[in-house]
Amino acid sequence: MKAIILIFSLLMSSLTFGQQKLEGVWQQKENKSNILIVYVEDDNIQFYNYQLDKEFHINEIVLNADNDHVHTVYEDILEGFTYELYYNLINKNTLVRGSEQLNIEVIYKKIG
Repeated sequence: MKAIILIFSLLMSSLTFGQQKLEGVWQQKENKSNILIVYVEDDNIQFYNYQLDKEFHINEIVLNADNDHVHTVYEDILEGFTYELYYNLINKNTLVRGSEQLNIEVIYKKIG
C-alpha cells in the first residue's frame, strides 16, 4: 500500500511540475496583439486570453492535461463560436496552440 501511495504521489508531483512549465505570459508570434496568460496552481490550470486590438469575451475551460499537453474548450462569446483546442509545450519558450476542427496551429513565445 505504501508503494502505491508513493507512486501516486510521484506521478502527481511530476504532472504538477510539468504543468508549471506552461505557466507564464505568452505572445502570439504572428500577431503580437494576442496575449495568453497561463496560471497553474496545484493541478488547476487556467487560461486567460487577451486581444489588445479588439473587444473580446472569451471563456476557455481545461478538459484534460498532462506534462506538456493541455486540451481545452474555447468559447468566443461575442463571435458566437466554440471549438476544442490543444496546447503543446515545445520547449520552455515555445507553446503551440492548435485545433484539429479548424486545422490550424499558432505559435506562442514566452514573454514573462
